[in-house]
Amino acid sequence: MPISFDTTGFRQLDQNTWQHPNGDQADLAYYNLVPDLPAGLDDLPKLRHDLALIHGETGCLIEAHVVQLAGVPALLRIVKMPLPNQPNGQVFLCSFTIPKANCSAVLQLGALERGMTGAREAVLASEIGFEQWVKPHPYAPELQGVLPFHAGDDPRYDARFPDHPLSRVRAWAHHVVRTARVDPPFASLPPFQVQAPPPPVAPGQTLVTALPSLPVKDFVGLQIGDQTTYWRTTDPKLKDMLGRGLMGRSPLTDTRFRDMLLIDVNTGEAMIPDRFTTDGNMTAHGTHLVQVTLPEADAELSDDDVMNAFRWAGRMCGEAAERGEYLSLEPVQSQGEQADPHVLLAVQQREGQQVVIAQFSPPPVEGPLAGSPSRSAPATPESVEGIGVIAGMAVNEWRSHPLRLAITYKRPAG
Repeated sequence: MPISFDTTGFRQLDQNTWQHPNGDQADLAYYNLVPDLPAGLDDLPKLRHDLALIHGETGCLIEAHVVQLAGVPALLRIVKMPLPNQPNGQVFLCSFTIPKANCSAVLQLGALERGMTGAREAVLASEIGFEQWVKPHPYAPELQGVLPFHAGDDPRYDARFPDHPLSRVRAWAHHVVRTARVDPPFASLPPFQVQAPPPPVAPGQTLVTALPSLPVKDFVGLQIGDQTTYWRTTDPKLKDMLGRGLMGRSPLTDTRFRDMLLIDVNTGEAMIPDRFTTDGNMTAHGTHLVQVTLPEADAELSDDDVMNAFRWAGRMCGEAAERGEYLSLEPVQSQGEQADPHVLLAVQQREGQQVVIAQFSPPPVEGPLAGSPSRSAPATPESVEGIGVIAGMAVNEWRSHPLRLAITYKRPAG
């Protein structure tokens, strides 16, 4: 792994996971993808603003800074989110991201409130005064997020509440900044840079909305109205953004959404809109697609290509869980309420453990999953990826080409 850190006091669970006796868990991850940051480390105001909006959808960004890990610039984030499937309590996440041009490394610590929750907030709110408690977010004053930005998260109070999970992740962050090391070959890679905005729409160009399918190798299906068309990608932009909550979304219902792009079907010129705006301005990324037939695409795909597509779907399930969402794998032409056939993929908290789940509707009637309405396993990087393969085994009964399948984001009602 590109980052190494002091694991004193932690017990190693697997190659990239460590757990402290207090329950805090540290994870190391490497992503062989263009980083999904909305701005570069050299534009901290925009980076903070857009990250506040992104994290506001599932919790609250408490603070974000550019720091040095052994002389290498890194993004430090501290975020709070509601405990999944719990009426009370929060989880605090502290992460260091070192973004490079085509990859990134992330070191993260998660700390959960346990036992009596909200004690820090209750004590401080009574002292500070409830009328001074909730404050406009310093990075995005217009934000109304899932959790409020409030006075009680100020670091000046950490010393009074050293056992609080926010105090613990901050203390860990300071220790990591002092002691972490970065692999020299990784440190020397070209830095991350935000792509320039696409050129303006050419005169006479007509863009229509298209909803993409599961990407398979260099191909993607696009649902345009009631017609499914098939396209070859000419660069990695679309696949780098698909499934990660970065693209503009098209709502199917109040709680169901799909990624969307804009394309001129005559030229294949397309624009991939960013999901979030900055100061009210929409940004987008230009790309070019080449239309093909389904038999032409299928002739270039191997069984491994198809399995890799389902493994990718599993990984996207894991990323969706971090946004408080889960996924539905379903026919791309299904554009309304949830209907059969579909497979739900989710990572959920069950009895204090993260579990990855696939639910089949209808249950398979043949093969190794016959009669099974669902499969689950403790959530690990391997099982999260593997659940996508299990989903692929289930949808095999639909006799539908993977380019005719789509990922739909599902957000719990309320």
